[in-house]
Amino acid sequence: MTEKFDFEKNMKDLKAIVSSLEDGNQPIDKSLNDFKNGVEISTKLKKYLDDAQKQIDENLSRLNLDSQRKGDQEDQ
Repeated sequence: MTEKFDFEKNMKDLKAIVSSLEDGNQPIDKSLNDFKNGVEISTKLKKYLDDAQKQIDENLSRLNLDSQRKGDQEDQ
């Protein structure tokens, strides 16, 4: 079963990791693990945004194509 990606939760988690790393009051092993988790989360967030942008571009392209076709029909 595929779990739905929760963009807002992942952003919140990433912000918490960044805040914790910036604070600098944790052992190096925890910092390294947090950094690794942060990279994984940011990679997922980027993929989510890239996929969303692709969907937007496809829909805009379809909209432009439909508009052009409508314009071609009106010219006849």
